[in-house]
Amino acid sequence: MTGYQLLEHAVLAPRTPTGVTPHPEQMGLLDFLRELAGEPFPLPQYAEIRVVGLEEVLFAARPDEAALALEIHRRLRQAAPELERRLLSVQVVFRGTLVRGDTLWSEFSGSRLPIDRIFGSPPSENDGRGNRFYRANFNLTNA
Repeated sequence: MTGYQLLEHAVLAPRTPTGVTPHPEQMGLLDFLRELAGEPFPLPQYAEIRVVGLEEVLFAARPDEAALALEIHRRLRQAAPELERRLLSVQVVFRGTLVRGDTLWSEFSGSRLPIDRIFGSPPSENDGRGNRFYRANFNLTNA
């Protein structure tokens, strides 16, 4: 599945017997953003990447987390054509709880982090085993 799959760490296998299989390559958010800016583009075609640490980065940026979220959004949008062309699949894993009301946010360490500023507020989906996740395309047109 190309695009971003936003999911909570709690639904990953083997943590949950019927959980989502985590993508094999794990990368921290800052490393992922650095890779996206690389010339030539360093990620191979059909790569399956699991990105972790988004919440920690936003939490550390408080009280400017909304501005940082918009900058992350901008960088992801810049890389979108190459991500699409290479048919990458990216899981963004959250340690906190993803909550969708009027907007999508993460409840992390007692803070409400603005995930919608990066990925928009896509509706929740369930896989065949009942695991909840959110899907965003690389162009972030739902953001």
